[in-house]
Amino acid sequence: MFFMYNLLDIIKLFIDSYLIVRSNSYNKSFYMTNQKRLYQIDLFRFIAAMSVLLHHYLFRGYAEGNMSNIDFGEIGQFFKYGYLGVDFFFILSGFVISLSIKGNSLSKFLFSRITRLYPVYWLCVILTFLVILIFGAPRYFVTLKQLLFNLTMFQDYFGVDSIDGVYWSLVIEMRFYIMIALFLIANKLKKININTFIYIWILLSIFIVFLNQEIFLLRVIKYIFILEWSSYFIAGMVFLQIFNGVFKLKHVLLLSICLFLSYYNLNVRKEEFEIFYQVPHSITIKFTTVVIFFILMFLISKGKLNFLNSPKLLQLGLLTYPLYLIHQIIGFIIFNNLSDKVNKYTLLFSTTIIMILVSYVISKKIDPLLSSLLRKKLDLIYVWFKLRKSNV
Repeated sequence: MFFMYNLLDIIKLFIDSYLIVRSNSYNKSFYMTNQKRLYQIDLFRFIAAMSVLLHHYLFRGYAEGNMSNIDFGEIGQFFKYGYLGVDFFFILSGFVISLSIKGNSLSKFLFSRITRLYPVYWLCVILTFLVILIFGAPRYFVTLKQLLFNLTMFQDYFGVDSIDGVYWSLVIEMRFYIMIALFLIANKLKKININTFIYIWILLSIFIVFLNQEIFLLRVIKYIFILEWSSYFIAGMVFLQIFNGVFKLKHVLLLSICLFLSYYNLNVRKEEFEIFYQVPHSITIKFTTVVIFFILMFLISKGKLNFLNSPKLLQLGLLTYPLYLIHQIIGFIIFNNLSDKVNKYTLLFSTTIIMILVSYVISKKIDPLLSSLLRKKLDLIYVWFKLRKSNV
């Protein structure tokens, strides 16, 4: 049975909602942290996104056989490891998300993630949908059902294909956010601290390596706790501890275990890539690249890269998200429609610049408007529930 408000309740609701939405201090405390921004992370996000973009344009598009008709030959082989930029994203995410939850409640964390991810995601999904609909045939096609399910970001759980394959990593990110949400709940109920959370997660990650992963229960545990990617998120959280305090022996042990788990999972995925692309992949190159990621994060954590910490890098970090979301399928459609008219290297350069410029406009002009609008709507819902709860 729904609670019925009288006229005064309704008036009070709208007045309170209006005041909260208009309050700058509320918006800042609710959606922002007091931590100093590490602008070098914005730089590394951009570099990681560009490595993925070049991997797709120079290698995957042609190697997969059904995405792009442009063969970049030997230079494409050089960028076949560019997808490891996603691995770096996960390490950065472990660091940044752990930083953002300091002192936050579950509701604040969820609201911040929703307003950060969904407005740009919706825009990029719709943009990709329209480009495929108008220019994608005969190689690419999309349906309205696909669009509607993709807008949820949980299309995989409904058995619906992603409009763009890059969305797979967002599913991993969302699973990580669910893990963080569970931690915030456990922290409030049982006072489980972040160290206990890390220890439990890394122990599960170790055990799964030595157990029969064909057992159904173990596969469920592996999925729920993201054990195929957990080493990266855990490493990011450990690097934040180093950033916030003294570098201790326990951090060396935890990071060593994360490197071991990373090597194991890289080796598993190496076989999958070789089967899929029919091209050999070097585990030495892959693991060395991940070790470099760890070294860079350690240098950030110890303040050794502060010379890069310029606010001018902020916009690079902000445009990374839309760039990652729009570059692949839209880029391949540009390739396929213009490859017989434009030199392939000119096309590569111009398409990359177009993707960066469009991403800049989205992050600089459109995202702030969409995010602000969504925040206001969520503010109204939040106040409505708070008021309802106080009057029940």
